[in-house]
Amino acid sequence: MKNKSKQAIRIAVLGMETRTRNLLKMVFDGPCRGDFLLIEDIQSAQACIFDLDTIDGMKLWETHHARYSHLPTIILSVTKKENTSAFYVRKPINFDQFVNTLEKIKALVVPKTRLVPALEEQTESKNNNSTRFAALHNAKLATEMAVVKTEENASWCGQLEDIDPTNPEAIQKIYYDPKQYLQSFLEKAWDISNKSQDKAILLEGLYSKMVIFQKKNQLFSSSSFEDNNLRTLALLPIAKNKLQLRVLTETELNNFIEFNQLLETPLDSFLWQLSLWTAQGRLPKGTDLNKNVILLHWPNFTRLVVTPYALKISALWMKKPLSLLDTAKKLEIPQRYVFAFYSAASAIKLALLDRRVSQKSLPKDIIDRRVDQRSLNAATNPIPKRSFLQRLLGRLHS
Repeated sequence: MKNKSKQAIRIAVLGMETRTRNLLKMVFDGPCRGDFLLIEDIQSAQACIFDLDTIDGMKLWETHHARYSHLPTIILSVTKKENTSAFYVRKPINFDQFVNTLEKIKALVVPKTRLVPALEEQTESKNNNSTRFAALHNAKLATEMAVVKTEENASWCGQLEDIDPTNPEAIQKIYYDPKQYLQSFLEKAWDISNKSQDKAILLEGLYSKMVIFQKKNQLFSSSSFEDNNLRTLALLPIAKNKLQLRVLTETELNNFIEFNQLLETPLDSFLWQLSLWTAQGRLPKGTDLNKNVILLHWPNFTRLVVTPYALKISALWMKKPLSLLDTAKKLEIPQRYVFAFYSAASAIKLALLDRRVSQKSLPKDIIDRRVDQRSLNAATNPIPKRSFLQRLLGRLHS
């Protein structure tokens, strides 16, 4: 057998946020192990991955392309850029597309002689390729396994055990009241800012100045929130009379930011993370366990914390709305992972419960009673038959 690690294509990542880099590393260490190697030194790289959605991304790209135009490059961006002469992968990253693009890079980098193995190696190569492609198509699954391993230690989803949905006492343990925490104030500010479009909302009463501007997905604060102090802030009960919300126009916002030298972070990313810390694998009070969950669109996992099985849950809900309990059962995963994901997605208005009542969701005895009632109504109030002339006149009249 050949030592595949020596043949791995060395790919440098440029202009990449830590979270995006970690996601790529999971793919490289998982289904792409042995084929591609993520490195820091561009001088020894055989190809590149470039994130265009950073500050001065296009300028940095032009500089990079002028110096390293000989290197095949994958560019990541929310919108496709013209005249980049590179492979494009849209964000949020579709792993199947990403892996297919890596294969195109490999076809350019690998010398032609290595693509024509000796006759005695062809059978082994065919078997290896079959195994490798199976792994590539299971990229999402491999990524999820890596995420579970890393995120378990971070306790994003708490340690709550699965509950018996028929036990009222057990059900009470899975709920928390967001109104007691900062999360509810941020959600309220999100709603006000969203409705007013060009208005920002200042939260007064915190130890750190904080302003949210939903229109541009911006949160401004006077200090940087690391995991430790954000978790403390998330779990600390907030007295309602200590926090006030004040509306700022966009001009007032710009002046306020400049005067207080506020730092910017994506609003959805901040609220997503804050709600995960607050929920700890639980659900907002009043969440119906039996209602189907509607996921409005695919989460932007390049910005958001990827909780265990988040990709599988997203894929399932995008395909078909399903209740929280049925989701955990179908995917055969702990309930707290589903609860945590829903709590975070609900906080940023990405997921909601289907409040409609369907015939399938009703108990059989209620359905039978409704059918009997319709039959009774039809028998006691029959629709009178009309003659041919009456029907003809009716058509002429209409």
